[in-house]
Amino acid sequence: ELLRYRSNLLGSDLRITNFGGGNTSSKLEQVDPIDGKTKQVLWVKGSGGDLGSIKRAGFATLYMEKLLALEKAYRGVELEDEMVDMYPLCTFGNNPVAASIDTPLHGYLPFAHVDHLHPDWGIALAASANGKIKMEEFNKEFGHKLAWLPWQRPGFELGMMLRKIVADTPGCDGVVLGGHGLFTWGDTQRESYLNTITIIDQLGQFIERHGAAAGHKHFGGGQVKSRDDRAEIALRVMPYLRGVVSRKQRWIGSYSDLPQVMEFVNSAQAEKLAHLGTSCPDHFLRTKIRPMFIKWNPAGEPAELKELIETALETYRAEYAEYYKKHAVKDSPALRDASPTVVLVPGVGMFSFGKNKTESRITGEFYINAIGVMQGAGALGAGVDCKEIPQAGPAASADQFTVYSNYVALPPSEAFRIEYWKLEEAKIRRQPAEKELSRRVALIVGGGSGIGREVALLAAERGAHVVIADRDVKGAEAVAAETAAISGKEAVSWTSIDIRDRKTIKAALDATIMQFG
Repeated sequence: ELLRYRSNLLGSDLRITNFGGGNTSSKLEQVDPIDGKTKQVLWVKGSGGDLGSIKRAGFATLYMEKLLALEKAYRGVELEDEMVDMYPLCTFGNNPVAASIDTPLHGYLPFAHVDHLHPDWGIALAASANGKIKMEEFNKEFGHKLAWLPWQRPGFELGMMLRKIVADTPGCDGVVLGGHGLFTWGDTQRESYLNTITIIDQLGQFIERHGAAAGHKHFGGGQVKSRDDRAEIALRVMPYLRGVVSRKQRWIGSYSDLPQVMEFVNSAQAEKLAHLGTSCPDHFLRTKIRPMFIKWNPAGEPAELKELIETALETYRAEYAEYYKKHAVKDSPALRDASPTVVLVPGVGMFSFGKNKTESRITGEFYINAIGVMQGAGALGAGVDCKEIPQAGPAASADQFTVYSNYVALPPSEAFRIEYWKLEEAKIRRQPAEKELSRRVALIVGGGSGIGREVALLAAERGAHVVIADRDVKGAEAVAAETAAISGKEAVSWTSIDIRDRKTIKAALDATIMQFG
């Protein structure tokens, strides 16, 4: 229960880790139901779980003795994927939860309680060209002994590397994974939690101070200004944008003009940074290797956007197809939808897409995290000329990484190895099948009672996103609550409408567009 509680606390703040990102573990003493002897059992977040909402039933449980014995069966990094099939053989109890690919990272660290998180500030350090230098400065200033590991895809090899770096670093109290994230730990649940949030907070102080240095401008400073009518422009663009990115399969949309989004999309470096793509593996699994950036001058006419979007989409799909062709091997999963899931428009903001409203919102949140990472890396690079790329190592040589404004993007080859990883494909296939009306939006006029109410409930049962419109707003709100109990609150909305008044009809349509795209 303390592990669950610690996990929920860490997962409740997007500055600490993303939805579904990171993992926690505890090595606990339990009585083996087979022989009645006390055994050490690893409890670790199961594959595909979310720290913020995880319950006890969301953790995988493995005999530590068996997990550690797997080292004898390990045949090297080229064959590390075969180790995943061994994890079920280590299961303690009748536990159906699948162990994640990060299981050995926790198992081979010699600590009772371990946190692996993806805080923006931690990834900013991990994705900086001078990251190792700055980590050493941070250690000296705050009295830590963080160690640095070059980039390595999550898996059994990284577990071996973590164990070795800790053994080679006396007094080590954390590990920075180059281009990835942060590992911290403690002897008790509370100590692990406090060590984790203390280091993250201190990294925040360190990076924010760099960003506040005289003369520094995030992303090279602003190049264009935000449109005062950006919400109206977004409203007009969204249906067209949803249409063009949905040519292969439908998507549900979200829109954001949060201050950090606007600062980035309006900046001098936005286009180049966006094209470099994200760093942390969790990010580009949602956002694809990169977002689509629309080269629009906000001083121009919004009518220009339609043609610019079409041109950008053609280029994006061609680049994505080339990315797949260049890096795919014979057993790679088939090419997925080549449409972007994040679209950036200077002066207007960010559009994000997913198979449902929750996914589209989370995709946007992930890219906001990526913006935070790029901002932090840029701040750390002020006035520093770094000759080496500390993320480079056995998995990827220095010439494979691209650096811009101190930000180090993951090599496309490594990005592909994760995006089209057979283990990730298996995780996708484990998801529930989509329903008849999934990815569709139903605006139900007169949905506040009678036949309209029944239609709303049926539509929700069949997977639709539903907007209930009625003159009786209390009735619409009540039916929305009933519908949300079926499909979840993010898939349902309600609005006022009076079909005798064109203005209210337009307002209901606009509300639907802004809600779901």
